[in-house]
Amino acid sequence: MIKKHVKQLSFSLILLSHLGFLAAILYEKQQNIYVSVFVVLVIVLLLIRYKKTSLKAKNHDLEHVLTVAFVFFGAIITYVLSVSFKLSSVLAASLVGLVVSFVPSFFKKNNFIKGMPTAVYCGAFVGMTNVDIAPDYIFIALASVITGFLLVGTKDAFHGFGGKLGTLAFGGVTLAFFITFIISRWL
Repeated sequence: MIKKHVKQLSFSLILLSHLGFLAAILYEKQQNIYVSVFVVLVIVLLLIRYKKTSLKAKNHDLEHVLTVAFVFFGAIITYVLSVSFKLSSVLAASLVGLVVSFVPSFFKKNNFIKGMPTAVYCGAFVGMTNVDIAPDYIFIALASVITGFLLVGTKDAFHGFGGKLGTLAFGGVTLAFFITFIISRWL
């Protein structure tokens, strides 16, 4: 029962993040009718796709913990390469993705390791966040943990849905930004 609620919460957060992003575009470009029509069309298509997405819950407790850890690892390594070693964020994420893509070759019998590069690469998208948005490692850690939970919550959803990892990273960074913004206002 709890797993179904976690899936529904993750799914709802991603839906809200998509709709919020599209609403921001619509608000910003409201003078251009073509952009407005396109954004409304995308919103309708997203809602149709979301309606057809299954929210079946499966039990993978250890796998869930490791998935969050792998997202965290990918985010931190990408952020370190980008900030400390002054690589572009795209190059840093590419290097992390390239290196981790070879790991399953060394553990051919382990089915979980086959999915590890996906989680690490999702974290690499989090690590690509601009320093103006993510000023420190605490922010990246928070965003990566949120993204890891979103990845776990949407594990069996969004199959065939292009941009899943980037969308999850966007959702995690956005939620982390709002959390840190609210905390900074209270302190």
